[in-house]
Amino acid sequence: MISKTGNELPVGFAMELAADLDAMDIFADMSENEQQVWIDGARRMNTRDEMREYVRSIGRSAR
Repeated sequence: MISKTGNELPVGFAMELAADLDAMDIFADMSENEQQVWIDGARRMNTRDEMREYVRSIGRSAR
C-alpha cells in the first residue's frame, strides 16, 4: 500500500489499517504531511500489539 506521499506503508501498519476501517478512513482523509507523521511513527513500532494500539490511536486523535 502506498500513501498519498508516494511512500510505501510499513506492512504491519497497512495490515492494521485494513483491520480498522475507521482508522483507515481517517488516515485516508489526512493531508500528505499528516500521513507522513503517522507513517514515520509506525516505523518505530516493535510489536504487533504496539502497532495495533498505534493504529487505534489514529481514531482517538480525530475525536
